[in-house]
Parts: sequence; C-alpha cells; structure tokens
Amino acid sequence: MTTHTLQLLKILSNYKKGTLPYGPKAYIALKSYSGIELPTESGKEKVMFKMLSPECLVLSEIEYEINRLIRELQTIKKQAKEFFQKEDQKQQEFRKREVQ
Repeated sequence: MTTHTLQLLKILSNYKKGTLPYGPKAYIALKSYSGIELPTESGKEKVMFKMLSPECLVLSEIEYEINRLIRELQTIKKQAKEFFQKEDQKQQEFRKREVQ
C-alpha cells in the first residue's frame, strides 16, 4: 500500500457570466505528516519540523523515502498537467462565447 504525504490541491477557474473571471490555481500541499519539536542552532527557541518520512536509520531507508517522494511529485506533476489542460480548454471556450 502506498502512503501519500503530498497532494495536489486544485482550485477551478471561474468563467461564469456575470462574475469576475479568474484562472485555475494549484498548490502542492502536505497531506499528512508527523512532527518533532527541536531547538534551533542558537538553542533560544524551538521549531516544529514537519516530517515527510518516518525515521530513517540507514542510507537505504532514506534513499527509499527520497525515491517515494520523487514518485509522489511525478504523480502530482501528471495530475497538474491534466488539470491545467482541462482548465485551458474551459478558458478557450469562454473566450469563444465572449466574442460571439
């Protein structure tokens, strides 16, 4: 089973008649994470770090997690491409209607 820590957040465009039009937007967001609070280098304050992987104790574990994150980002890239292509089609249709 694959656990995804990242996801694509899609905000659809608005080309409805009588409203202010705006284009599509997308963000890469943390879907899930664990956190750990550690002091800064100066030791004066603590910072909450958001972990994107479980604890890795050997090189092979961290390499596995890096490859997993790369695969997730590749999936998100594909989803974003499809999303923006569909939104571009909607925008072109809107412009055609505006001209008519």
